[in-house]
Amino acid sequence: MHPTADELAALRAELEELIEGRSIVLMGVGNKLRGDDAFGVLLGEKIEHDVGVRVFVAHDLPEDYAVKAADLRPDVLLIIDAADFGGEPGQMRLIRAQDIPPTPGVTHRPSLEMMARFLEVDAGAETWVLGVQPDLTRLDLGLPLCEAVEHALEELARLLVEMLPAQK
Repeated sequence: MHPTADELAALRAELEELIEGRSIVLMGVGNKLRGDDAFGVLLGEKIEHDVGVRVFVAHDLPEDYAVKAADLRPDVLLIIDAADFGGEPGQMRLIRAQDIPPTPGVTHRPSLEMMARFLEVDAGAETWVLGVQPDLTRLDLGLPLCEAVEHALEELARLLVEMLPAQK
């Protein structure tokens, strides 16, 4: 399922409310070798030079970047990741980090919870996940992104570049 224009408009409105006038750090997480779990890493790599905020491409070790993110003292850490929230593959949702349900085949989930707690206590940062619903049959080693998740990646990259423009 590709995100509809209405879904993208709603996501944009949620993001605008979250980031308006606030300092933001983005973190792409996931495993590039595990199908749809690669979403966050691929998106981070795609936009890191085109947005006006710091982007960490953390792969499946987001805890390794927690101190670096905290040192920047952001108001919001936005983690981009695959997250099973019961939607259709390719659907996107903005969720508080501590409210993310476990996703089969995603190995970095416990570290996201600990990192969110650390950042909220140590840096005062709200930690959110911008999740895409993976196709749960496409988390095995060696698989590419499914078409719906690939489309979501392109749409979200375009949206974030528009909303967080790099300074020229």
